[in-house]
Amino acid sequence: MPVSRKRKKKSQSGRRPSGPTPSKASLAGAFDDLFERRRRLNEHRTALAGDAAGAMIDALTAAAPGWSDDDIEDDLCVRYGAAMIQYEGAAVADRVNPEDMVGALLSAIDERLHAAAGADVAVLQRLLTIVAGVLPFPLSESARDLVAEHVGALEAKLVAGGRAVTGPVLWARDAYGVRWAVVAPFASAGGPDRWYLWDVDTCGYEVATVDSGFHPSAESALAAWRESVGQAAAGVAALTPLDDKATLGDLLRGQVESARIGGESQEQYAEFLRGRRLGGTVKDAVRGLPEPVSERLTADEAGARFARRLRELGYPDGPAGDGSGGSPAGADELAVEMAESWSPQHHPTLYPFCSPHKVAQIVLHLRGYYQNDFAVEIIAVLPEWIRFLAEHNGMAAELTERCLAYASGDLQFPGILDDRGQPNPMARVVE
Repeated sequence: MPVSRKRKKKSQSGRRPSGPTPSKASLAGAFDDLFERRRRLNEHRTALAGDAAGAMIDALTAAAPGWSDDDIEDDLCVRYGAAMIQYEGAAVADRVNPEDMVGALLSAIDERLHAAAGADVAVLQRLLTIVAGVLPFPLSESARDLVAEHVGALEAKLVAGGRAVTGPVLWARDAYGVRWAVVAPFASAGGPDRWYLWDVDTCGYEVATVDSGFHPSAESALAAWRESVGQAAAGVAALTPLDDKATLGDLLRGQVESARIGGESQEQYAEFLRGRRLGGTVKDAVRGLPEPVSERLTADEAGARFARRLRELGYPDGPAGDGSGGSPAGADELAVEMAESWSPQHHPTLYPFCSPHKVAQIVLHLRGYYQNDFAVEIIAVLPEWIRFLAEHNGMAAELTERCLAYASGDLQFPGILDDRGQPNPMARVVE
């Protein structure tokens, strides 16, 4: 989050009480104690993940003989989601992260392969290649080594290549420009190509894929996305060929979080690994596209332009300060803080767009992040910020009015809070 000069939490003043300087021996002991606690915590989480992973592998091994590779992969993802959701909301010590679970899955297969004989070996080898084919980088590296050990170097190379993109990557965005559908066809194990959909929401502080998965056709993927987004996507009649690899990179970020974001649903966890793996494949497939020439609006540029606008409206001039004098904030300070608070700040291809959902999110952030008096001042200029962005994007007057309706914070946008009343960055909301 941006560092505020007007935070609710006040910094501690004064010097810390002096005390004896710790000896080298005491410092070494403290580090040893910390290391030991960390080791025990890792062992505990590994044991939790191991129990769930072992049950998953045994169930998949039993079902595999009657299923296609696609069937096994789909069921693996479903079981992974069910395993991960049980840790949502658990105590910190009991939170198994995605990397822990992947490591446990690979360890379970490795152990069973070392102990297996006869037909069971072939089933486990097949299962290992399917699991390895789902994992994104860098988790795929350890899986590739395991495939080379138990199956062979050629199979490990094939697994590293992953599914092939078999046609053009397509995309669409809603009327506000904040919710995106990215759709790509992938080779199937033994049937027609399947189309993978990423439903990406850019209204939160981080870009988030709020829904993803395979569909039988591009049309069915688009229909599912339109239903999820709601009215803002109703006018999207068709997907178009992707023509901007920079924006695609901003949408499909591909990070494998070692720490859980929080708020993920079971369905989102089910595609946590596969969506990232296929996203990397899609980005590789469009590397040859030319660089886009469309205009980008950075937070710095937006802040400077908005400051000029506020001065034209009569806000006092002056540089951004720390607000310690008690006087109302000037144009520069309000503009800088607004521009730095707007998201996603580090993705200029996505930054300047606005929607009711995004406005409601920013109001919650401003009220929770700044001291009350300054929060009132900056929220007061939010309608003008919305008009500034609407003019930049050429947004229709009707859509602008919908955004303005949430600028005061009097209206609560449905679906963005969790059951504790806190903003959920992974919420799949209807625009």
